[in-house]
Amino acid sequence: MTNPDVFRIIGIDPGSRITGFGVLELPRGAINLKRVQLVAVGVIRSKPTLPHSERTGYLHEAIHQLTGQYKPEIAVIERAFTGVNPHSALRLGETRGAVIAAVRRHGIQVAEITPTEVKKTITGQGHATKEQIAAALKYLLQFELGDLPHDASDAVAIGLSYGLSLGIRSPSPRPRHDALG
Repeated sequence: MTNPDVFRIIGIDPGSRITGFGVLELPRGAINLKRVQLVAVGVIRSKPTLPHSERTGYLHEAIHQLTGQYKPEIAVIERAFTGVNPHSALRLGETRGAVIAAVRRHGIQVAEITPTEVKKTITGQGHATKEQIAAALKYLLQFELGDLPHDASDAVAIGLSYGLSLGIRSPSPRPRHDALG
């Protein structure tokens, strides 16, 4: 049974080799950082020797299992930065598509946020480093990165910044979908 006083967000920092995730519970209504709970955080790693299609399939299944286990109301995914390398942009797009499809299989709402929005919300500046994001999360949530890669703290920051952007609003209810068949 879900707690009606909180809502769950999973923040996802998609990558074809390492994908970070952070599951947070935020109070409904006015956000009080002291009541924000970090439920789970980690990374999904795929073997770099596997073909991209197999890594993408592995990531899809792992995200599907995570969202089934933690049952977030919203999945927030970092919006893609296109850069100058079209090959890398295409691979990231495929990775993001696998993540979105995995989340939507559970009927979970998907939101996107830019890296600049995340950095500005968490640190106060839009060009913060990964180290500054990790330090801000330590201050805001008492979250210690420990041995986890920065992909994990980035995912927590993605979820938290989106949750903070909701302000006093609660997210809209999840759309209900009948089983396809």
